[in-house]
Amino acid sequence: MACAPRLLQVVPRRCNLTGAARPVTTLWQRVPHRRACASTSAERIPSVASRGKPVRWDFVKCQPVFDKYVEFNFTEEDKRRFVGERAKFSADTRLLNVPPHVQSPAEMDWRETYEALVTIARLDDHISGYFQELIYGRVEDKDLMGRFGISLLEGKTLEKPLHNTKAVPREGAYFAMLQQTYWLSLHVWLVHSKQHMIQENEGIFGSAICALITRRVFEWAWVIVRLWLKQEDVPAMSIGTELEHFMEYVFGFCAALDEAFLQEASHGSAKAVQRKDNELEEGQVGLLPCVKQVLWSNVFFGACAHDHLQLEELAVYLIRQRIALEALPRTAFFTRRRPAHW
Repeated sequence: MACAPRLLQVVPRRCNLTGAARPVTTLWQRVPHRRACASTSAERIPSVASRGKPVRWDFVKCQPVFDKYVEFNFTEEDKRRFVGERAKFSADTRLLNVPPHVQSPAEMDWRETYEALVTIARLDDHISGYFQELIYGRVEDKDLMGRFGISLLEGKTLEKPLHNTKAVPREGAYFAMLQQTYWLSLHVWLVHSKQHMIQENEGIFGSAICALITRRVFEWAWVIVRLWLKQEDVPAMSIGTELEHFMEYVFGFCAALDEAFLQEASHGSAKAVQRKDNELEEGQVGLLPCVKQVLWSNVFFGACAHDHLQLEELAVYLIRQRIALEALPRTAFFTRRRPAHW
């Protein structure tokens, strides 16, 4: 059974999804996940998405958009639970074994600079296709998704008969696809967050590269979601509307992640995960509990227990990826050169 959807005929050629695989460890760090027991594995229980109900993120009202996107309204019960979560996650050795931060080994060479100029001038794209390959590799990794209770919709293709009037989406497909879209957007956000960190200190040339990466990767992601909707037999006249709804959910999810790391890890995620309770500033609850709450509210629709193993594993996975990206040198991010110590 092929992975859904089969995009090899419709993705731009320069994405090179069928070419030789590049080492994904350049950006995505492999994490030693703890497997769930048989009674809670993704194969034995229905996806959380089949039981949950998505709720769009509540944006702050009466505030200008450029001031703040979201705010966290944690209850007293949440804050009491966060105390135990901080102690639990602080003992997780997977969050301590991360690559050290080093300065960029060198600037781009003449060939890499030329390719970047060609990409910025819109004559070709030598940059964003690599990020698309990395992200789509994670979307096709069913074993990795299964460890977090996320299923990949399969069984349908993009090849439809001319008159496909009787075909309808499968029961539960909407929630499963939305959760699958969250998984895709989580990795898009990781690339965007690294680009944003670099762009803050860049000149015109580097800033143009950063802006292009985010724009191209997000545009590509929406093409993927549109094809998923078409593959699942969503009526043609409804695809645009459904895509807009998915965009609203994803935008809220990304804005919440931005706020979580800005509030809890302004000096770096590696330092934030080691912060003790008495070192928290006013208004802070700890990076791991805050990120876990964002994932619980969005990816898991608030439908699972707060100590759900797959939820906790996804929180560790996301923060470890973020720590690795923060340590990745600027030139390595732009040119796909892997640092020697990684």
